Amino acid sequence: MKRAVAEIMALVWLLVGLGILSAFLLNLRRYRLAAKLPGPKLWVPGFGNLIDTLLCYGFSGVEWIKGYYERYGNVYAMWVGHSFLLVTSNPRDIEAIVTSSAFIDKGSNYSLLSPWLGDGLLLSSGKKWHSRRKLLTPTFHFRILEQFIDVYNEKGTILEAKLEELVGKGAVDVRPYISRHALDVICETAMGTQMNVQVEENSEYVQAIKVACKTVDDRHAYPWLSNETLFRMTRMGKEFFKALGVIHGVTQRVIDKRKAELQNELKSGEKQVETVQDDIGSKKRMMFIDQLLTMHLQGADLSEKDIFDEVNTFMFEGHDTTMTSVCFTLYLLSQHPEVQERVAQEVLLVTGSSPHFTAAHLAELKYLEAVIKESLRLYPSVPCFFRECKEEYKLPSGYTIPARTTILINAFMAHHDEKNFTDPLTFNPERFVAGNEDHQRHNFAYIPFSAGYRNCIGQRFAMMSMKATLARILRSYRFLPGFADGSKLDLDLQVVLTTKSGVMLQLERR
Repeated sequence: MKRAVAEIMALVWLLVGLGILSAFLLNLRRYRLAAKLPGPKLWVPGFGNLIDTLLCYGFSGVEWIKGYYERYGNVYAMWVGHSFLLVTSNPRDIEAIVTSSAFIDKGSNYSLLSPWLGDGLLLSSGKKWHSRRKLLTPTFHFRILEQFIDVYNEKGTILEAKLEELVGKGAVDVRPYISRHALDVICETAMGTQMNVQVEENSEYVQAIKVACKTVDDRHAYPWLSNETLFRMTRMGKEFFKALGVIHGVTQRVIDKRKAELQNELKSGEKQVETVQDDIGSKKRMMFIDQLLTMHLQGADLSEKDIFDEVNTFMFEGHDTTMTSVCFTLYLLSQHPEVQERVAQEVLLVTGSSPHFTAAHLAELKYLEAVIKESLRLYPSVPCFFRECKEEYKLPSGYTIPARTTILINAFMAHHDEKNFTDPLTFNPERFVAGNEDHQRHNFAYIPFSAGYRNCIGQRFAMMSMKATLARILRSYRFLPGFADGSKLDLDLQVVLTTKSGVMLQLERR
């Protein structure tokens, strides 16, 4: 009996050993290719190179992407636990990656957003992403975006009044005010619903959005929160899913209400269901949700669950990114008063005595657009993008990356690389003024809205929204540095680029 048990145990150990050996041999080429890439060499079982990162840069994501760039250049790699990560800010590599159908799938870290966003455009992949992108692209046509001008004017007027309360109050954090304004705009343009976020700033919905955004940031910052089972057991997890209940509840109620209204209009003969390509100039304003529901009622491959996911995605993507871009632009303008005055004069020249902006006004604000583009170069809202490499691939930079590699496209360092931009740390909007562009610069050295197949579908909306917001408040107020020392920003790399202690500025009337 003992002999039989011993033989069985020996067989078990033999099979285990063969399994380990097979796994090693199958991954041998992967390990060899990984070893040839530049990057940190301090490797700890279970942690990979994370110990090197923590010892050198702590928990600061901005510091580690800067530090590793200085140590290894614009292409390097590291092990994060058992996952292999390649980081590149090389424009030729970026072009090859974002324009190849082999890299359509985003990184696995985006899955942390799936409880909130479902399988919307940001997270979907493969054939579903292709068909959905094609279906949604017309909803961001310029003629459709022009409908939102009234929303920009209405919400901008409220923001003006709110900022009036800050005049003469010394250094204040403008971020909460800009954030609520951006959320107010996106609620109406995406869902066609007035949430009065700027007025009812302590509403359950506003608080739920705050909790959800902060939790997503924390989960990306602290790897131990990425495990879904463990996360749900934490207090943070419970608060997150409670907040999602509020957010999703609002989205579903709006969908139900708008669908019923559209169906009633059809039944009563008051209106024909129009496609988004129709001439909408004289028709009732249709928000994003209306356009999706119209396609749904026409029989497009777009279920109510799909609409639910896409509305939540647009709400998420169009809120934080726009807010941070406006805040960073205001900060830079406070540091460069001569540029701020030139923007204010352009706004006054274009709009005259008109209290409200038109789409034509926004199109004429060329210098303001150059300022926003330069701000996005220095402080890109989304500083990094992830893609999955499933097969072995040779980059234009000459490095071969193994299969099953996560690629981090480092837009932040591409924008700060002296090979791509002369004097890259200097705020100089002239770089983007027509006629001054550096035509020697690689087309993929500047990617504030990502690039290639999966570039931001809402980038035109974002630019219109930022221009409308900045034009209105710069026409009324002058923004000054928060403190005498210039109050440098303590950048924090989360889902979007942000700051740890807000954006402190002073305001005075023009």
